[in-house]
Amino acid sequence: MRYMVYAVALLLLASVAIFIKAALFDKRPQKTGLILSLLAIPIYLVYYNDRFNDLWHDYVNKDSSLRMRDVVQPLGRIAHGNPNFASDIAPAGLVAIVLLTHIVVFQRVAVRRRLQRVHDPIANFFALSTIAIVIGGTIVSTYALGWIGALVVAGIFALVFLGALALVGAIVEVVAALSKLFLVWLKRKVFTVATWITRVSSWISSLSGRLVSRAWIDQIREDTANQESLFLREQDAQDRALYEAYLRDRNRKRRMLQKRGFPAGPEPEPYDALTSGPQPKDGPKPPIELLTADPEPEPAVLPPAVVPQPSGD
Repeated sequence: MRYMVYAVALLLLASVAIFIKAALFDKRPQKTGLILSLLAIPIYLVYYNDRFNDLWHDYVNKDSSLRMRDVVQPLGRIAHGNPNFASDIAPAGLVAIVLLTHIVVFQRVAVRRRLQRVHDPIANFFALSTIAIVIGGTIVSTYALGWIGALVVAGIFALVFLGALALVGAIVEVVAALSKLFLVWLKRKVFTVATWITRVSSWISSLSGRLVSRAWIDQIREDTANQESLFLREQDAQDRALYEAYLRDRNRKRRMLQKRGFPAGPEPEPYDALTSGPQPKDGPKPPIELLTADPEPEPAVLPPAVVPQPSGD
């Protein structure tokens, strides 16, 4: 019996190693199973404290004991329990069946990576079953409940386990449904705000067309072009009148110099020969005196004179 207990302990360590590989190295969702497997080791030592004491005395210290039963001493004060009970082989056998099944399942799903997700809930179930078996065996042996008590405790654990699973599953489903509802509501609100922002942006972008008419702007630009054209005409007319006055003054001076016998100098160029000033768009204009002088009267057309014809007499 003692060697079977030791062998099951080795299987328990192997199960912990499998959980460490799956949960920490492979990043599988088996952290719950890892925690339960780690907790199952000290509880297993508590139940089989009397068996491991022999191993302790043989290889560690003959004058001391393992004293793992101190953990269950509070149970001894409840309903007159006996924490110094003698362990039985049944819990070790059940744990061995669970652990061997776990190892077989692990080897089966390790063939293909896609099957590893099948292993996750099974592994967590095996870890919970292992710790439940050890805890149930400790309770049954502490209070000497026997096989009937063991079946009752196993049934209670099964009901609690299934109820807990159902409760956890229901809570998870409710949380998932509420999360989806909240996300849909949040998405709807965000979409509403985005629609409002788009509408305001469209309204603001159309203000320029609604507050200031484009036809008015075009009319202003056309009036500006007309004013510029009129300005060029007026400027050219004024420049022409100014230059014509300058020519008259120069010609008068030239005549005076010629009368006195002095050289008159070259004759100034006419205004049309100058290129310094801008020309109007409509071409050169007539001199200002031609624009302002009264039109010459047309010569009167006299009727032809009537020549008297000599008479035949």
